[in-house]
Amino acid sequence: MSWTRCIEINREDLLPTVAQILAMLGDSEILLRHMHLAILALLRPAESTLRRLIAIAAKDIVVEPRAKRGPPPSGGIPKGSGERKPVFVVIDPRREVGPPKRKTAPGFGPNVRGFDDLDIAPPGRVEITPDDPVSAAALRRRVEALVAAMNDIPGQAKRLARKQAGMARPLRVMRPGRPPGHVERGKRPIDLLLAEVHQLALMALAGMKAPP
Repeated sequence: MSWTRCIEINREDLLPTVAQILAMLGDSEILLRHMHLAILALLRPAESTLRRLIAIAAKDIVVEPRAKRGPPPSGGIPKGSGERKPVFVVIDPRREVGPPKRKTAPGFGPNVRGFDDLDIAPPGRVEITPDDPVSAAALRRRVEALVAAMNDIPGQAKRLARKQAGMARPLRVMRPGRPPGHVERGKRPIDLLLAEVHQLALMALAGMKAPP
C-alpha cells in the first residue's frame, strides 16, 4: 500500500466522526455546556488525526522558502471586507510548561462596597452547571476549518511544507508523547483511529514504508 492510499483510507474512516460532530453542533449559536464539552471531546482527537494525515502527505514535498517581504506600500495595506475564513492548525498545540492553572468559577468582579452597603452580604460565586448556555461561535469556526482541511489535504500538506521551509530549525509537527485528544484506553472509533494514524505518522516521518 502507498502512503497516498493510506491517507485516503483513514480519511474515509474519519468522516463518520466529523458527521457526528456536525450533527451535534447543528445550527444553533448557543449550546448547553455539556453539549459543548461533548463536541470538544470528539473534535480534539479528530483534529489530531487530520494533522497526522497532513503530516504524512507533506513528508516528501520540497518547497523553496519564501522571499522576505518588502516594506508595506506607501498607501498602507487595504483592509478586507468581511470575516476571514477559519484556518486549520496543522501543528499540535504545545503543552503548557509549569504548574497547572487553578480553575476558578467566574464571579461578579471586584467586591467594592461603600459604607452604606456594609449590611448587604457580598454576592456569591457563580456556580458552573452542565446546562449553562455557551457560545458556539469559536467551536463552529474550528469545525469549519476541520471540514475545509479534510476536503483539501494536498493543499494543507503544501501549506505545512511551506511553513517548515521557512523555519530555521526543523519544525516538530507532532508534539512529544500522547497526541492532543488522546484518551487512555479509549474505545470510541475516533480513539482507535487516532492511535492507528499516530503510529502511521511516526512510521512515515521516520522514512519507513507504508504498511501492506
